[in-house]
Amino acid sequence: MFEAQKVSTLYCSHKCNSKHYKLKKKLERKEAAEAVLIQPQTFKPKVKAVDRATIKDKEFLTVRDVSILFGCSRPTVYKLIKLGKLRAKNIGLKQTYIRRSDIDKLFQ
Repeated sequence: MFEAQKVSTLYCSHKCNSKHYKLKKKLERKEAAEAVLIQPQTFKPKVKAVDRATIKDKEFLTVRDVSILFGCSRPTVYKLIKLGKLRAKNIGLKQTYIRRSDIDKLFQ
């Protein structure tokens, strides 16, 4: 039986105090891990419907727009440009534009 000398004493020794502290921290970690597993996973679509609607109205498309339209990656669009299947113009260093009519010709 443990009889405390002071009002603030909760444990009989430092060893008992340490064991309880470790147990408390272990339970906190377990609860945190369970909370992460319980939270529902939310997935965001990569392409919004609004993006596709605005792409259809444009006359000049960027490489990103074309990749969204084709459903492929940007490097694939750059490969098509390099092979000469798509005509594109560089405006500045990082701005490549493709005409809508050139995309239509690709499928005719």
